[in-house]
Amino acid sequence: PLESPLRRIHQDRQDYPLAFDAGLVAASWGDADAQEQMRAVALGGKDTQRRLAALEALIAGGHEQALSLAVQMLTAELRASADLHAGVLGALGRLDDPQVGEVVAEAYPRLAPEQKPKAIELLTQRVAWSKDLLAAIEKDVIPTDALNVNQVRKLLEREDPELTAAVHRHWGTVRTERDPQREQVISRMRDYLRNTPGDPHRGQEAYMKVCGQCHKIYDKGQEVGPDITSNGRGNFDQLLSNVFDPSLVIGAAYQAQTVITADGRVLTGLLVEDSQERVVLKTQGGKLEIVPRDQVDEMRQSKLSLMPEGVENQLKPQELADLFAFLVLDRPPDDPEAKLIPGVQ
Repeated sequence: PLESPLRRIHQDRQDYPLAFDAGLVAASWGDADAQEQMRAVALGGKDTQRRLAALEALIAGGHEQALSLAVQMLTAELRASADLHAGVLGALGRLDDPQVGEVVAEAYPRLAPEQKPKAIELLTQRVAWSKDLLAAIEKDVIPTDALNVNQVRKLLEREDPELTAAVHRHWGTVRTERDPQREQVISRMRDYLRNTPGDPHRGQEAYMKVCGQCHKIYDKGQEVGPDITSNGRGNFDQLLSNVFDPSLVIGAAYQAQTVITADGRVLTGLLVEDSQERVVLKTQGGKLEIVPRDQVDEMRQSKLSLMPEGVENQLKPQELADLFAFLVLDRPPDDPEAKLIPGVQ
């Protein structure tokens, strides 16, 4: 009953305040005219949020060019906003197409540093995409250290022989519980960081590449884990433990949940909602993944923090020194009044 009035609104009443929203709904239902309008918005619009909404409507409506359109938005517009690229990667997660893995893996080297972790998170969601990810690793298109240990564990969740063999080949044995040897890593990092000067400006870049995927500081980054502007940096030992041994103490609100959907996706994040109607996870990068309850095949809580161990393997030694030079300041490094937090001196 809504099809006819929606068509009249999005076709004949473009000045109507809800014309764009009507077009989105009609496109998601498969209306050809509305899909053509949304395709034009996604390709040539100036409003990032509208472009992403148009793309998601086309994906929901099963438009045959949705994947090629997403790839064009992701790779042809290298100077586009970070929000656009992040949104495209998030939208692709809803596209049950085996080609997604191949095109995202191929685009990976050209993505901005802060978007690469989002691409890896996407590629670990489905078996076919994960195999494309591992093929790219075999070809040295994607480095093995682009994956954090939680993402490697997610590959093992599938119990797929090919994925399991590749994980063991590239990463060896992967623990499913906290590694007690992290205390030795902390000791080694304590000595290294105390004797290695860092640049806080470069450290801010390192922060956004890794930590900013889940934590805000000075209003920058994603709000998945706690905002660390005023949390977790009170003294040097606490900071070392939080960065290098995140599973030592896990707050109840920050225990990772893994959801396996009926269509084969594996999603890991923090639980935002668990109701009779749906499960909502906030994943790395800040994206909300909404799964209808009848599409949840399996759900379990991890013994480990969503923040992965092994950041010392994702950043080069100098990048770690730069990162800590940034983290120990009480203000952004470009603030002339920035100084060391008293407890870290």
